[in-house]
Amino acid sequence: MYRNICTAVLVLLVALLTLDNAHYYARASYLHLVPLLAFCGLAWALLGRDRGPTLGVTLWSLAGIGAVGVSLELIFQVYKHHPFDENGIVTMLSVCQLALISLVCFRLWQVRRAPGPWRLKNHSTIWLLIASGFAFLAVDEKALIHEGLDRSFHKLFAIQVTGWTSRLDDMLIGLYGLIGLAVLWFYFAEIKRFRRCFRLLQIGFVALFLSVAADMASNRPDFFLWLLGPGAGDLAYAIVGGLEEVLKITSEALFLSGFYSAVLDVRAQRHAPEA
Repeated sequence: MYRNICTAVLVLLVALLTLDNAHYYARASYLHLVPLLAFCGLAWALLGRDRGPTLGVTLWSLAGIGAVGVSLELIFQVYKHHPFDENGIVTMLSVCQLALISLVCFRLWQVRRAPGPWRLKNHSTIWLLIASGFAFLAVDEKALIHEGLDRSFHKLFAIQVTGWTSRLDDMLIGLYGLIGLAVLWFYFAEIKRFRRCFRLLQIGFVALFLSVAADMASNRPDFFLWLLGPGAGDLAYAIVGGLEEVLKITSEALFLSGFYSAVLDVRAQRHAPEA
């Protein structure tokens, strides 16, 4: 029942996002639905209670879905004037990945939670916190909460836009990552039980912080124009901007795979014969 409801929610999310930007996706004959509905099918498989795809199949499936999404962005330039603008295919995939991470971690909390009243120090609380955090990130990704930070800052304090202040929204994503690391450190005893999860999270955080660095660099073309001059600077600006989006969905796929590996480990422990 849980996976049916969650998969239905993801399908509804894809439908609503499609309707919201239907006139842009029409340029690509709505081919964006191919990777996104494939992702919903993968979600249905991952959220099962007893059986599901292996970790290898999950990683390759996410890589393939991401590659198709990026290819569609580059080929059709479906949103606004250039690939990887907000609300494009990759942004939709990012929202869905963040939402699925939340759902997987909530499932982990259900099976790992300790008996008795809820307590912050319980080992299982980490999964509920992660689920809540990624639910917020999914909303943030769609509603562009962090994107409006710099505009609100300039308006509130009546200051002139500079290269550094315009990058406040990018820095906020890095802050999200640091908060996530702090939470994981606090519950490290629980995380280290799942070795594959821990390794994938490490790689995911590397991809995340590289994404933040690329996002900050590509926030404005001034850095690349100063470094390379017109022409080459404009090209580098466009490439790094696209690389930021690719690194972002890569980090999310690694996080999702890591948490799913913990689900697989819990299943294996549950079905292991008693000594």
